Amino acid sequence: MCAQKMGFAGETPNRKRISDTELGFVKPKPQKTKAILMEKEVKVFLDSVLAENTRKTYVRALEIFEEYTGQTISEIIKQRREDFRSDDITLRRRLDRKVEQFYVWLINERGMKPNTAYVYVTGIKSIMSFYDVNLKLKVKKPRSRANDFIPSITQLREIFEVGDLTDKMIVAMASNIPLRINDFNEITKSHVAPLLDSEEFPAWFEYETRKTKTIMPCFITEETMKLLKKYIKTLRDDNKYLFQGRGESKLNEDSINRTLKNLVKKADIETLGKRVRFHLFRKVFISVGRNMIGLSDDQIKMLTGKAVKEDMDAYYVNMKLKPWFIEIANQLRLTPTKNNGRMGNLEEIIVKMEKAFGKFLRQMLVAEGTIQAFTGKPKKKVVDWTKMTDRELIEWYSKET
Repeated sequence: MCAQKMGFAGETPNRKRISDTELGFVKPKPQKTKAILMEKEVKVFLDSVLAENTRKTYVRALEIFEEYTGQTISEIIKQRREDFRSDDITLRRRLDRKVEQFYVWLINERGMKPNTAYVYVTGIKSIMSFYDVNLKLKVKKPRSRANDFIPSITQLREIFEVGDLTDKMIVAMASNIPLRINDFNEITKSHVAPLLDSEEFPAWFEYETRKTKTIMPCFITEETMKLLKKYIKTLRDDNKYLFQGRGESKLNEDSINRTLKNLVKKADIETLGKRVRFHLFRKVFISVGRNMIGLSDDQIKMLTGKAVKEDMDAYYVNMKLKPWFIEIANQLRLTPTKNNGRMGNLEEIIVKMEKAFGKFLRQMLVAEGTIQAFTGKPKKKVVDWTKMTDRELIEWYSKET
């Protein structure tokens, strides 16, 4: 069955593509990637893109767009600036229409999936936005399907078990520290060195995330620390990174994702055709926090570096974030404990009971509308129970009654 070609609302069968003459495009031979990187505007823009894989995708998108238009990106930006100053709406919309047609061309002529084509168009939008000549496109983001493989906790333990020391270190650290991959591989030996003699767990260090520029507390369990002490002895002195690549470089994102895919394959885990990538650790961490522990979205954000209180300090981390992390870490433990089987089942039962009773209390609080209904005493101060975990809510209720 032939794939149906895409089009845009407002186009008619008799309407041809805007001619090369109208757009001022004269198609030369396609440029090589190396040539595109020599363009000043492209180089400056790419330096602002933090994620390595995103940079690669944008380079490819810009390269194909040059091939499609017959102009260099530098020439397109220059022309876009001139069009922006024009009173003629046709000229102001000229590049917008061309990018919309490029999106259709990628799908119909290059055989790209809509999601991939959209990412390429996003690359063009991003560089135009970077130079303050924004595009207004009629291209909508395709509906995304759940294509990422998300392992169960049991499968996560199986992945950990089949790895060597370095593999185990990656899995253990990623299970503790839900950073994005381009932050995770930036962790250095100096981040963890002060924690090696810790006697109290979880130990933690601060890390400023690259995407949101927030300070995130990165916790390390005793289980992971035991592994870290062995692993750090194997590292080269001339490389500052905890996960080392060649020479003085860090282990790159492709290598980490490839390692993870190999571990899943080695553990003989069925992924049902879904992609295996490092982001699964972050998703598992969030899922456990939200669905098993009952943390709120705000609590999850603070633990994953999405949002942090302005008054973040050691006291706040120890009194608030650490207890939340401990609950998640107990569920994500990778190695057996002395009473692993029976205690694991007991923990699951307790979590389910807490969740059920917590839900019951929330329903009562909403129905009654005030704390006074529980205490029978004049309300001294308002307690924001909506941000409490199930366990915190139960503890508060037991003290108030």
